[in-house]
Amino acid sequence: MRILLVQPPFTIFKSESKKCHPPLGLAYLAGILKQEHHISVLDALAEGYHNQENLNREYVRYGLSFNGIKKRIEFLKPDVVGISCLFSAQAENVHQICSIVKEVNKKIITVVGGAHPSAKPEETIYDNNVDYEVIGEGENTFSALLECLNDKKDICGIDGIGFRHNGDIKVNRRKKYEDDLDNLPFPHWDIFPLERYCEINNPHGSPARKVPFLPMITSRGCPFECIFCSIHNLWGRNYRTRSAENVLSEMNNLRTKYGVKEILFEDDNLTLDKERAISIFRGMIDRKFDICWNVPNGLAVETLDDGIMELMKRSGCYRISIGVESGDEYMLKNIIKKPITLMKIKPIINKAKRLNIETVAFFVVGLPGESQESLKNTFRFAESLEADNINFFFATPLPGT
Repeated sequence: MRILLVQPPFTIFKSESKKCHPPLGLAYLAGILKQEHHISVLDALAEGYHNQENLNREYVRYGLSFNGIKKRIEFLKPDVVGISCLFSAQAENVHQICSIVKEVNKKIITVVGGAHPSAKPEETIYDNNVDYEVIGEGENTFSALLECLNDKKDICGIDGIGFRHNGDIKVNRRKKYEDDLDNLPFPHWDIFPLERYCEINNPHGSPARKVPFLPMITSRGCPFECIFCSIHNLWGRNYRTRSAENVLSEMNNLRTKYGVKEILFEDDNLTLDKERAISIFRGMIDRKFDICWNVPNGLAVETLDDGIMELMKRSGCYRISIGVESGDEYMLKNIIKKPITLMKIKPIINKAKRLNIETVAFFVVGLPGESQESLKNTFRFAESLEADNINFFFATPLPGT
């Protein structure tokens, strides 16, 4: 089948900065689907990055226009269009693309996946322009769906899928996750506009220090229960890891095949399995990869100590992000439910400074239960850290949190 994978344009506040991050989820899908199907990709963010439309006083949309997307679909004539919906704020754009697909040809099958449909499956599939949705990690589910469609088999038993059956909405909540992540093929970056990402150089987090750059993920899932996080809808609650050797093999592939000089680790908990992390960092040093890296999603500070940070530096780490979230003990333990010790953060930041590693600290303000005093405690604590960058986020009741 001819499969078109789409990253939609983004809608953001006018006060927000634009980003253009290589879509790792779509690259993983391409890696597994290319074995049986013809795969093409349309990254509307990358292709239309400088195209911006004012929607109203508050919002702008940037990326390839909907008319441009329609023309591409007409040209490619796909059998199936799979659209990534990473963020709830982009759901409207995703549904608009599904509508455009049906305008081009009602027989084209639309499939939506990502964090938002995983959190709100009934709401997503309620749109008649959405034929199917993938709930949670998509590689095996999307493959199974395409196999059933291609062979005209019953799809009702597929795990982690939303669909319609005899006019009724059906949602098969995900029960199974890939236990052995080493089984998954590496992301297939050949069909993505890699030069465009480097030209724009504005990925998730901060601009890359070196180009070419690409993202990686070495683990999935998180055992913690932070109140503001919706990641469990996508990855489940079990922490699953790739082996150090598998990770190092992908790194070597990125270096030799794509000339990558910087890696963005998108893990939620890169160092949670400390021994595995040490094996990865030592492998990078021993194999003389000579690449730099950072962790835009953040690290669990409880997993860090002087020894592992020295290894991180030697292996190429130049920036770490730490999710502190609050400088108030009551907020952390009773509201946020984040397993973190405030007294440990300052020594880690000081150690990073001695190693010449940039530091970024994340805080969330305005959560239910926040008082003026707890907010002041957060501001005082943030100031005391003397980190290179402090990022404050407004608590937002997003789907799945």
